[in-house]
Amino acid sequence: MSKTIVLGITGTISSGKSLVGKILEDKGVPVIDTDKVVHSLLQDDLKTKSAIFETFGPAVFAPMEGDCASTQPVPPLLSNANLSNFAVDRKALGLQVFNDSSLKAKLEAIVHPNVILRCRKLIQDLQNSLKDKPLPMVAVLVPLLFEAHLEKEYDQIWSVYTDEEIIRERLKRRDGLSDSEVEKRLRAQLPQEEKARRADQVIDNSKSKEETEHQVDVLLSKLQKSHRYGQEK
Repeated sequence: MSKTIVLGITGTISSGKSLVGKILEDKGVPVIDTDKVVHSLLQDDLKTKSAIFETFGPAVFAPMEGDCASTQPVPPLLSNANLSNFAVDRKALGLQVFNDSSLKAKLEAIVHPNVILRCRKLIQDLQNSLKDKPLPMVAVLVPLLFEAHLEKEYDQIWSVYTDEEIIRERLKRRDGLSDSEVEKRLRAQLPQEEKARRADQVIDNSKSKEETEHQVDVLLSKLQKSHRYGQEK
């Protein structure tokens, strides 16, 4: 069986990682979005929820209602014994960790290892369906790839870069953020230039979708050639 290539796609907030992921999906490459993995863990994974409960308490939980957390108050007797009916309220959790680096570090210490394990399992589950493809590859969208020191999880890393003024406008328009809130979010991650320096390849998403897709095509072609060469050796 050909080795599955695990591609890590990173970039700062609102740089265009999801666009690159969509382009790859349209070309038949399975894409794992770690934001969705985190959402699933905070809603369904008892190990993750228990650790968050022990660290942050009941204030960051809300009762489950279908697939979403309701806005009803959390009962005072919420405990590890009945967490299965509750999901982590990401907004409430964010309010606790956003301006406290020590709490942020505690949250990352809980979530990151479980995200890694979940992604490894998802990749393993995909391998059989990829074995006959010319380029057996899985892409993983990882916003904090370098910040979390996850380089060894990936065979190749692409960093998506976008003109910073475009990012600022996207954040203000999409999320309704003030200039100071935008600055906080940008400062919470490595600078784009540093991510680009550490990556194997860089995609400039400052222009049109078509230009971004062309860059993805070029990089996929390079990967295909190196993969074929590796098989022939």
